[in-house]
Amino acid sequence: MCIKYFAFALLWFPGVLHAQSTTQACDAPTLDGGFFAPKQETYSQGTKLSYTCNEGRTLAMKGWWATSTCHNGKWSHQLQCIVSGWTPQSAHYDENYWSTKLILSKSNFTESMNACSVPPKIPHAVIVHQDYQEVFAAGSEVQYECEDGYTAEGAHNTKSVCTQGSWTQGPTCMHYLSDSLVCFQKYSCVFISVQSCGNFPVIENAVAQQTSRYYLIYRCQRLYRLVGPERVKCISSGMWSDLPECRANFCAVNTDDNPEYKSVGTVHIENGEEERVECVKPHSWSLEQYSKVRCINGRVEATNCKYYCKLSIENGLCALI
Repeated sequence: MCIKYFAFALLWFPGVLHAQSTTQACDAPTLDGGFFAPKQETYSQGTKLSYTCNEGRTLAMKGWWATSTCHNGKWSHQLQCIVSGWTPQSAHYDENYWSTKLILSKSNFTESMNACSVPPKIPHAVIVHQDYQEVFAAGSEVQYECEDGYTAEGAHNTKSVCTQGSWTQGPTCMHYLSDSLVCFQKYSCVFISVQSCGNFPVIENAVAQQTSRYYLIYRCQRLYRLVGPERVKCISSGMWSDLPECRANFCAVNTDDNPEYKSVGTVHIENGEEERVECVKPHSWSLEQYSKVRCINGRVEATNCKYYCKLSIENGLCALI
């Protein structure tokens, strides 16, 4: 009997070690009647996603958003949106998890008075990096992420803060059907022209061109490159979509800093291009000399000062190039 037990232990123990050391990624879940964020094809071990339901549907648990975590190839619970007013038999509520207890005392009474209830639901947005809870302390911050295909108005206004018992305004998620048609909700679409926003935004080293009633196109000046969206739209009265910027795309060579160069001030060389910089003659009778200066990703590379010529086979003369 002792020998049999020992053999069983040898077979069983390696299996346990193997199971503990193996983790699997999760495939993207399916969610009928709702959406989740972040949107990926696969999720690594421990990744937590947030999800919510579309209009007319509710979660199969408490709250308007929920989270699920990838654990060894499976999600901690199934993502499910049900028809409003219907509760499935499989729905499970964990009151210890979903309720938040707020203990009042003399020391925290003022603080609790400034606490906030559940953050407001914003169409086509879900709260990320935060489990659902019913009470938030003053100063708490939540971050919204728009549904795939929608853009937050202003793009930087994605957070809401609990201040004196109320949440600050969160983002508005918009869906651009075309360059002129902007949809805020399912049945709320408007045409907005660039004139609705007043003066065109001024971008340093850029020129705005209006080729349509509904958007501007920005072009950078020579020696600068555009970073960001080329088209800029008026998304509401007085507010523009994200603006691009024009970043330097050149090298500056100050000829006064190199005694071998003829002083002609600063020479600007576009990235990837090459310029000849004339050099000081070592003697009055010397041929013209110059340095080949190239700009590579903001870095200057230059040859020594010398004269360059091409030997002609016909007459044997050297012609300067």
